[in-house]
Amino acid sequence: MLVYSAEEEEEFFDQIDQVYVLAESDQTEEAEALLLEIESGIPDPKENCSVGAIMLDSIYAFYEQIGQLEKALPYFLKETAYLQEKMQTEEVKNIVHFITVGNIYYTLQDLDQARVYFKIAFDLGKKKVFADSHPDFLFIALAADEDFEDFKRNFVPAEEGADDEEELTDEQQDLMDEYCEKGNAEMDEENYAAAAEWFKKAYAVLPEPKEDWEATGYITASLGDALFSEGKFAEAKEQLLIAYEFYSAEENNPFVLLRLGEACFELGDEQMALEFLLKAYQLEGAQLFDDDKKYLKFLKKHHDL
Repeated sequence: MLVYSAEEEEEFFDQIDQVYVLAESDQTEEAEALLLEIESGIPDPKENCSVGAIMLDSIYAFYEQIGQLEKALPYFLKETAYLQEKMQTEEVKNIVHFITVGNIYYTLQDLDQARVYFKIAFDLGKKKVFADSHPDFLFIALAADEDFEDFKRNFVPAEEGADDEEELTDEQQDLMDEYCEKGNAEMDEENYAAAAEWFKKAYAVLPEPKEDWEATGYITASLGDALFSEGKFAEAKEQLLIAYEFYSAEENNPFVLLRLGEACFELGDEQMALEFLLKAYQLEGAQLFDDDKKYLKFLKKHHDL
């Protein structure tokens, strides 16, 4: 798996932000060109890159914003082909991908194709993966053929913008970005206590319920990292568990798994440490443990790697 460094990830998010700056300035063609340039730099399948899922989410969000969601479809179907092949022999973790593909077809009013992908999502994750989705999606997945045909005949597309997710205000977004940047700068200088305070401020900007915001994963992972580096292992574990729950809904984050395992180890919970460290190793291998070999030695003591 290709894992971006902190510097590469920061550059990636800066470029994605620039896409939306251009789009909001009605420079749609320039925004699209930059978006596709970023996409071309991330190898397929996107599941095998730490920012791959975020890249696809950004493609979806951009084309939805400009009302051309059909343009997002080829990028999702390319990933879908890989996932469908993978699911023949091993577990697929990014189940939400199939709901997103179904959602695109639903928006395009191709309900037969939407049903195909909603059924796949249900087969892989049952009802729980539809928890945050439009109620129609689960109905389409489970309806008998006769009921589905009736649904298609009476289908009325939702009005544009009716189900749009709430967004941060410009002021909130600017504040959160500023605090995260300052936190990252303090981390670079190894001022971990100061970094933690900035990440706490960034997290406080997010309205309740905080788990509904995409930034929750990144901020809690960053805060957990800062607290761990400061030696506050119990507090770090608390934040890293939030990040773990956030990311595991789509795909596990190797760095979060590593830090969570390390925090559990330092707190004396060897069973939980082994669970998270092994997951991290399985995703990324020994190179993820380069910063401190003691955790890899601990893992090797209990598992034949």
